[in-house]
Amino acid sequence: MIPIKLILFDFQFLTREGLVKLIEGDPALELLEVLEHSDDLRHSVVKHQPDIIILDYEEQKEDLNDLLEEIILNEFPKVLVVTNRDNKKHIRKLLDLGIKGIVTKGCSKMEIINAIQSIAVGNRFFCNRILDQVMTNPQTEEVTCDPADLSPREFEVLLLITKGQRTVDIADKLNVSVHTINSHRKNILKKLNLKSPAELIVYAMESGMTKGS
Repeated sequence: MIPIKLILFDFQFLTREGLVKLIEGDPALELLEVLEHSDDLRHSVVKHQPDIIILDYEEQKEDLNDLLEEIILNEFPKVLVVTNRDNKKHIRKLLDLGIKGIVTKGCSKMEIINAIQSIAVGNRFFCNRILDQVMTNPQTEEVTCDPADLSPREFEVLLLITKGQRTVDIADKLNVSVHTINSHRKNILKKLNLKSPAELIVYAMESGMTKGS
């Protein structure tokens, strides 16, 4: 089995060392480099071409934001955020950036390993603590889980999104253009009165739309 190649960026010593021990203890993972300064991250990505970056996100670092946006746009390498902040504003910032994997520093070893494995194959992964924050929305009226008026194609696209499929993969599977899939995504969000893919996934799970799919 080819190991999953990782770069670890964490500016906190204790959690950084804990993650190093976790990664090095799993033969399916290969730790390429450990960083504590975001200025070194771009060079490390270019040098090592990792499968995944595991990082502690610092919102105030503009260079880190720019690099993450570039990585996410090109969908390589994949990004897993390990954070000790689980407030809704922080999570929303990560989701808006396009981060598809978030776990907290309170997660178990198995949950972090599962996150790495899921992200490596292109799936999304949010630990239970993060999902609890995403799924609770006390600032708005009670959420309804009644089925929305989606077309058969929109429903098909929705199911593929909830399975972690990328836009380009959905377009290829359905034999349509990426532009068409993006249009479907926008229409689905509008019909369901949702703002992001993460909310879309939560809606699908809560409403039971993905059961038996």
